Amino acid sequence: MDPASLAALRNYSTTKQALSPDNVASAVKKDGQLESAKPEGLAKAASEFADVFSNAEATAQAMSVGEADPHSVVQALATAEVALEAAVTVRNKVVEAYQELLRMPV
Repeated sequence: MDPASLAALRNYSTTKQALSPDNVASAVKKDGQLESAKPEGLAKAASEFADVFSNAEATAQAMSVGEADPHSVVQALATAEVALEAAVTVRNKVVEAYQELLRMPV
């Protein structure tokens, strides 16, 4: 498995774990307000997502001055593309779930 696929799989599993019903339910207090004690899963996923794009940008800049080879640039950009596709998919699922909640009769 190539590094881009491994990174995407790791980001997906981290996001899936952070958004699992057990974690979401445990983050809600009895009165319905969110508890801020358990955001590390989603924060970690967001941090890793940002790191992927920082790495891609740094690699592209290094190649522009002749310090990186084209293979590493292509690999970093492919990793960033997969991470972006995963983030868009998660966003679409969240929007879809929200729209489904809006359609539910009260």
